[in-house]
Amino acid sequence: MLCSESGLAHVRWREKQMNILICDDNENAVNTITTMLQTRCQEKCISAKLYSYTQPECVNVLEIIDIAFLDIDMPGMNGITLAKNLRLVQPRAVIIFVTNFIQYAPEGYEVKAFRYLLKSDISIRLVEFFDLAVQEMLKCRKVVTIKINAESIDIPIHDILYLESEGRIIVMHLVHNGHATYRFYESMTNMEKRMEMLGFLRIQKSYLVNMEYIEIFQHNRIQLAGGIVLTPSEKNRAELKKKYLLWRGENKWSIC
Repeated sequence: MLCSESGLAHVRWREKQMNILICDDNENAVNTITTMLQTRCQEKCISAKLYSYTQPECVNVLEIIDIAFLDIDMPGMNGITLAKNLRLVQPRAVIIFVTNFIQYAPEGYEVKAFRYLLKSDISIRLVEFFDLAVQEMLKCRKVVTIKINAESIDIPIHDILYLESEGRIIVMHLVHNGHATYRFYESMTNMEKRMEMLGFLRIQKSYLVNMEYIEIFQHNRIQLAGGIVLTPSEKNRAELKKKYLLWRGENKWSIC
């Protein structure tokens, strides 16, 4: 599909109430986390609704959840199972595990956990992790809006695999829907300025890629999800690799 006017692609996100889930079989832990998050939301003027549970079986995973703080070692349904159930219906929820046992950390990869927080560090790291989770959530909410035949179409940043320049036309390649594409008039330079802060890297004159989907970054090839291979700029290869590794270091899953 092709947009008939120039300069209509722009990045924006819509503000709405944030929904936060806290689940831990220890009531004191739930109360501590809830109180700290309420205080932080007030400090940052964040509109949020908190759902606090001591029994994971009572959690309604169909309720829209933006950020979840989950204990792992709970009787009955454990936190990993709860996270899997949540992830099935809410793939963009930001999940943070809060637990006493670091040996559970590798299991977090299965549900794409955002962070892993030891309970002994709650007082010093919870707020930091929450702030990072909010940033991640907002990044997932951002959309590129394009107009096609006078109709506005919102495309989540998370769904964009890469952008390709064909003269004055931008081809937007999507991750889902069989790698569907949108075509519209805009300069790659303008798109780069708007999307660089959202995790996009201009690997050469014609390509702007979503670093979230880079699987292999070698000196003469970059492989994206789905097996798509692109060639980076030979002149700027070292600088590109440096930017990617810096982004990866700031955004990869970590144990703290």
